[in-house]
Amino acid sequence: MILMDYRYVKAFEFNFNFGTLLSVDFSSSSEDSDLINITEEIFNEIRDCIKVRGIPSLIWFKGITNTINPSKFKLITKMIKAVYPKQKIGIYLNCGIFQDEDVRNIFYGCDLVAINLNSVNNFQFSKINKCPESINSMDVLEGIIEFSKNFNGKLGIYTMFLKGINDNIKNVEKLKEFLLEVMPDHYSVSNYTLDGFEPVSKEFKEDLKEILENLPFNVIYMF
Repeated sequence: MILMDYRYVKAFEFNFNFGTLLSVDFSSSSEDSDLINITEEIFNEIRDCIKVRGIPSLIWFKGITNTINPSKFKLITKMIKAVYPKQKIGIYLNCGIFQDEDVRNIFYGCDLVAINLNSVNNFQFSKINKCPESINSMDVLEGIIEFSKNFNGKLGIYTMFLKGINDNIKNVEKLKEFLLEVMPDHYSVSNYTLDGFEPVSKEFKEDLKEILENLPFNVIYMF
Protein backbone atom coordinates (compact mmCIF):
# COMPACT_ATOMS: atom_id res chain seq x y z
CA MET A 1 0.00 0.00 0.00
CA ILE A 2 1.39 3.38 -1.05
CA LEU A 3 1.28 5.90 1.79
CA MET A 4 0.55 9.53 0.86
CA ASP A 5 0.54 11.10 4.33
CA TYR A 6 4.30 11.00 4.88
CA ARG A 7 7.36 12.60 3.34
CA TYR A 8 9.82 9.74 3.87
CA VAL A 9 7.74 6.65 4.67
CA LYS A 10 6.52 5.53 1.25
CA ALA A 11 4.77 2.18 1.60
CA PHE A 12 3.63 -0.59 3.93
CA GLU A 13 3.26 -3.75 1.90
CA PHE A 14 3.62 -7.53 1.85
CA ASN A 15 6.62 -9.20 0.23
CA PHE A 16 6.69 -12.97 -0.33
CA ASN A 17 10.37 -13.16 0.60
CA PHE A 18 10.44 -10.92 3.66
CA GLY A 19 6.87 -10.51 4.94
CA THR A 20 5.58 -7.01 5.66
CA LEU A 21 7.87 -4.16 4.57
CA LEU A 22 7.81 -0.56 5.73
CA SER A 23 9.67 1.37 3.02
CA VAL A 24 11.57 4.57 3.83
CA ASP A 25 13.12 6.77 1.12
CA PHE A 26 15.92 9.19 2.02
CA SER A 27 15.90 10.90 -1.38
CA SER A 28 13.49 13.59 -0.14
CA SER A 29 16.23 14.94 2.14
CA SER A 30 19.31 16.92 1.06
CA GLU A 31 22.94 17.30 2.09
CA ASP A 32 22.34 20.67 3.74
CA SER A 33 19.32 19.49 5.75
CA ASP A 34 19.67 19.71 9.53
CA LEU A 35 20.83 16.26 10.64
CA ILE A 36 18.95 16.08 13.94
CA ASN A 37 15.66 17.50 12.63
CA ILE A 38 15.63 15.19 9.61
CA THR A 39 16.35 12.05 11.66
CA GLU A 40 13.64 12.96 14.16
CA GLU A 41 11.17 13.62 11.33
CA ILE A 42 11.89 10.27 9.69
CA PHE A 43 11.75 8.40 12.99
CA ASN A 44 8.46 10.06 13.93
CA GLU A 45 6.96 8.99 10.59
CA ILE A 46 8.14 5.41 11.16
CA ARG A 47 6.76 5.32 14.70
CA ASP A 48 3.43 6.81 13.60
CA CYS A 49 3.07 4.27 10.80
CA ILE A 50 3.87 1.40 13.17
CA LYS A 51 1.21 2.63 15.62
CA VAL A 52 -1.38 2.53 12.84
CA ARG A 53 -0.33 -0.61 10.94
CA GLY A 54 1.71 -2.65 13.40
CA ILE A 55 5.35 -3.70 13.53
CA PRO A 56 6.66 -4.75 10.08
CA SER A 57 8.87 -7.76 9.39
CA LEU A 58 11.46 -5.38 7.95
CA ILE A 59 12.02 -1.63 7.75
CA TRP A 60 13.47 -1.13 4.28
CA PHE A 61 15.61 1.95 3.54
CA LYS A 62 16.69 3.32 0.17
CA GLY A 63 17.89 6.61 -1.32
CA ILE A 64 21.18 6.80 0.59
CA THR A 65 23.66 8.08 -1.99
CA ASN A 66 26.02 10.59 -0.38
CA THR A 67 28.27 11.17 2.61
CA ILE A 68 25.71 12.79 4.90
CA ASN A 69 22.77 10.41 4.47
CA PRO A 70 24.72 7.48 5.95
CA SER A 71 25.11 9.55 9.12
CA LYS A 72 21.35 10.11 9.16
CA PHE A 73 20.80 6.38 8.69
CA LYS A 74 23.11 5.55 11.60
CA LEU A 75 21.21 7.87 13.93
CA ILE A 76 17.79 6.65 12.80
CA THR A 77 18.66 2.96 13.24
CA LYS A 78 19.94 3.74 16.73
CA MET A 79 16.62 5.45 17.52
CA ILE A 80 14.63 2.53 16.08
CA LYS A 81 16.56 -0.08 18.06
CA ALA A 82 16.08 1.92 21.27
CA VAL A 83 12.28 1.64 20.93
CA TYR A 84 11.98 -1.58 18.88
CA PRO A 85 15.09 -3.63 19.84
CA LYS A 86 14.08 -6.69 17.79
CA GLN A 87 13.13 -4.76 14.65
CA LYS A 88 14.89 -6.04 11.51
CA ILE A 89 16.37 -3.41 9.20
CA GLY A 90 17.30 -3.69 5.54
CA ILE A 91 18.82 -1.26 3.06
CA TYR A 92 19.29 -0.88 -0.70
CA LEU A 93 22.58 0.78 -1.68
CA ASN A 94 24.41 1.85 -4.80
CA CYS A 95 27.72 0.02 -5.13
CA GLY A 96 29.68 3.31 -5.09
CA ILE A 97 29.06 3.82 -1.39
CA PHE A 98 31.31 0.84 -0.59
CA GLN A 99 34.49 2.66 -1.64
CA ASP A 100 34.67 4.43 1.73
CA GLU A 101 35.46 2.09 4.64
CA ASP A 102 34.05 4.44 7.28
CA VAL A 103 30.77 4.70 5.38
CA ARG A 104 30.33 0.99 4.66
CA ASN A 105 31.09 0.17 8.31
CA ILE A 106 27.80 1.89 9.18
CA PHE A 107 25.83 -0.91 7.53
CA TYR A 108 27.24 -3.92 9.38
CA GLY A 109 24.38 -3.67 11.87
CA CYS A 110 21.72 -4.27 9.20
CA ASP A 111 19.86 -7.54 8.84
CA LEU A 112 19.72 -7.27 5.04
CA VAL A 113 21.88 -5.30 2.60
CA ALA A 114 21.12 -5.24 -1.14
CA ILE A 115 23.76 -3.73 -3.44
CA ASN A 116 23.05 -2.43 -6.94
CA LEU A 117 25.96 -3.46 -9.18
CA ASN A 118 25.38 -3.34 -12.94
CA SER A 119 28.94 -3.95 -14.13
CA VAL A 120 32.39 -4.77 -12.77
CA ASN A 121 34.28 -3.60 -15.87
CA ASN A 122 36.55 -0.58 -15.42
CA PHE A 123 35.32 1.02 -18.66
CA GLN A 124 32.51 3.47 -17.89
CA PHE A 125 32.12 1.92 -14.43
CA SER A 126 30.75 5.14 -12.90
CA LYS A 127 28.29 5.74 -15.75
CA ILE A 128 26.89 2.20 -15.88
CA ASN A 129 26.61 1.95 -12.10
CA LYS A 130 25.33 5.54 -11.68
CA CYS A 131 28.19 6.50 -9.35
CA PRO A 132 30.02 9.83 -9.01
CA GLU A 133 32.89 10.26 -11.49
CA SER A 134 35.35 10.33 -8.58
CA ILE A 135 34.62 6.68 -7.78
CA ASN A 136 37.47 4.19 -8.29
CA SER A 137 36.08 0.89 -9.56
CA MET A 138 38.76 -1.28 -7.92
CA ASP A 139 38.22 0.39 -4.54
CA VAL A 140 34.46 -0.16 -4.85
CA LEU A 141 34.78 -3.85 -5.72
CA GLU A 142 37.38 -4.47 -3.03
CA GLY A 143 35.11 -2.67 -0.55
CA ILE A 144 32.18 -4.96 -1.40
CA ILE A 145 34.38 -8.04 -1.01
CA GLU A 146 35.65 -6.82 2.36
CA PHE A 147 32.10 -6.04 3.49
CA SER A 148 30.87 -9.50 2.49
CA LYS A 149 33.58 -11.16 4.59
CA ASN A 150 32.55 -9.33 7.77
CA PHE A 151 28.78 -8.94 7.32
CA ASN A 152 26.64 -11.31 9.39
CA GLY A 153 23.26 -10.48 7.84
CA LYS A 154 21.74 -11.43 4.49
CA LEU A 155 23.56 -9.98 1.48
CA GLY A 156 22.03 -9.51 -1.96
CA ILE A 157 23.47 -8.21 -5.23
CA TYR A 158 21.12 -6.66 -7.79
CA THR A 159 21.94 -6.03 -11.46
CA MET A 160 19.88 -4.02 -13.95
CA PHE A 161 20.67 -4.84 -17.56
CA LEU A 162 20.29 -2.02 -20.08
CA LYS A 163 20.05 -2.82 -23.77
CA GLY A 164 23.20 -1.74 -25.60
CA ILE A 165 24.99 -0.79 -22.37
CA ASN A 166 25.79 -3.85 -20.25
CA ASP A 167 23.82 -6.66 -21.93
CA ASN A 168 26.82 -8.57 -23.22
CA ILE A 169 28.37 -11.93 -22.40
CA LYS A 170 31.71 -10.50 -21.28
CA ASN A 171 30.01 -8.36 -18.64
CA VAL A 172 27.94 -11.30 -17.37
CA GLU A 173 30.98 -13.56 -17.13
CA LYS A 174 32.92 -10.90 -15.19
CA LEU A 175 29.94 -10.39 -12.89
CA LYS A 176 29.78 -14.13 -12.29
CA GLU A 177 33.46 -14.25 -11.32
CA PHE A 178 32.91 -11.42 -8.87
CA LEU A 179 29.77 -12.99 -7.43
CA LEU A 180 31.63 -16.23 -6.74
CA GLU A 181 34.17 -14.24 -4.76
CA VAL A 182 31.53 -12.34 -2.78
CA MET A 183 29.12 -15.29 -2.36
CA PRO A 184 25.93 -13.31 -1.65
CA ASP A 185 22.85 -15.00 -0.24
CA HIS A 186 20.98 -14.12 -3.40
CA TYR A 187 21.53 -12.43 -6.76
CA SER A 188 18.71 -10.62 -8.58
CA VAL A 189 18.65 -9.48 -12.19
CA SER A 190 16.18 -7.25 -14.01
CA ASN A 191 15.79 -5.44 -17.31
CA TYR A 192 15.75 -1.62 -17.19
CA THR A 193 13.19 -0.34 -19.70
CA LEU A 194 12.57 3.25 -18.55
CA ASP A 195 14.00 6.44 -20.11
CA GLY A 196 13.59 5.10 -23.63
CA PHE A 197 15.55 1.86 -23.16
CA GLU A 198 14.22 -1.14 -25.08
CA PRO A 199 14.03 -4.62 -23.53
CA VAL A 200 17.11 -6.81 -23.79
CA SER A 201 16.88 -9.57 -26.38
CA LYS A 202 15.43 -13.02 -25.78
CA GLU A 203 18.80 -14.46 -26.80
CA PHE A 204 20.60 -12.46 -24.11
CA LYS A 205 18.15 -13.65 -21.46
CA GLU A 206 18.77 -17.25 -22.50
CA ASP A 207 22.55 -16.76 -22.48
CA LEU A 208 22.33 -15.05 -19.09
CA LYS A 209 20.45 -17.96 -17.53
CA GLU A 210 22.89 -20.45 -19.03
CA ILE A 211 25.94 -18.60 -17.67
CA LEU A 212 24.42 -18.17 -14.20
CA GLU A 213 23.16 -21.73 -14.02
CA ASN A 214 24.33 -23.79 -11.03
CA LEU A 215 25.59 -20.84 -8.99
CA PRO A 216 25.80 -21.89 -5.31
CA PHE A 217 23.24 -19.28 -4.20
CA ASN A 218 19.75 -18.25 -5.19
CA VAL A 219 19.39 -16.36 -8.49
CA ILE A 220 16.18 -14.38 -8.99
CA TYR A 221 15.14 -13.37 -12.52
CA MET A 222 12.84 -10.35 -12.43
CA PHE A 223 11.82 -10.45 -16.10
